[in-house]
Amino acid sequence: MNRLLACTSVVALCAAFASTAYADDVKQAAPAASLPATLNGEIEHAKELREKGQFAEASKVLRQLMLVAGTDPRVASEYGKVLAQQGYAKDAVSVLTKAVQLNGTDWTLYSALGVAYDQLDDHTNARKSYNRALAMKPGEPSVVNNYAVSRMLTGDYDGAVQMLSQLHSNDPKVVANLSKAEELKAAHAPKMVAAQATVAAPVIAATAPKVDSTVVMQKVPTDPHAGPVRRANAAPRTLANKAPAQPVLAAATSKQDISGKDVVMQKVPVDPQAGPVKLATAKPLKADHPVEVAKATAKATAKTPPPPTLRTASD
Repeated sequence: MNRLLACTSVVALCAAFASTAYADDVKQAAPAASLPATLNGEIEHAKELREKGQFAEASKVLRQLMLVAGTDPRVASEYGKVLAQQGYAKDAVSVLTKAVQLNGTDWTLYSALGVAYDQLDDHTNARKSYNRALAMKPGEPSVVNNYAVSRMLTGDYDGAVQMLSQLHSNDPKVVANLSKAEELKAAHAPKMVAAQATVAAPVIAATAPKVDSTVVMQKVPTDPHAGPVRRANAAPRTLANKAPAQPVLAAATSKQDISGKDVVMQKVPVDPQAGPVKLATAKPLKADHPVEVAKATAKATAKTPPPPTLRTASD
């Protein structure tokens, strides 16, 4: 019994010594500025690095956290924001979309998604993301600022100026963006006025044409045989030394001599395959032929027309 107790005491002392030695080794191997050991501490440390602009260091920490805690919405949120600020827009959209699926109540995720979509020139989805963020956090200056920058990217400088002016913010970013939006609005205003003037100019010229004093009109050529020029309202004049044309009557044309020697008849073409031409001979009609009977009946029943004075309208 005493031997068993003695063995147990020795094992306990050895374990305590080993634990102390291991702790000393870890303390010597670990750097002085080691990262926090908890997940919350790691996330806060990565967030601090991102806010300081140390995106590479923050991305390195978050990549390790994504391997062990990729389903944590805070890890995915911070990693997506860092990727967007580094310019990796496509990867940022993928990670932030996953973060939204894990936690759809975080308005900062939609604001970051809008920035990533703007980097991809997908301004339609960017506008949807900003509107979703503002629906959750109305009037949030950071979202309005990002939304105004998106408006400037699409050429809506007037809308960007209105959005930034309503913030009444002294934030250096907001002030700088408002100044830039006003500058771009003023720079593009003359071009728009000139374009409108260019479109309106042809219409004015067409409705009110101007006569250039340097234009020389060519004289109208005159015909010496045509006589003097008459006005349209002048009386008609008779032609001198010209007999009026006489109409040619049908009776006169019948007296014209048209002899056979002046007429040239064209020969009828002969078809050798048709055979000889047979002459048509008219056969005399019989007295009891239907045509002869009809003619005789009509002649017998014909009435003598009344004199002109006795005709009526029905005749």
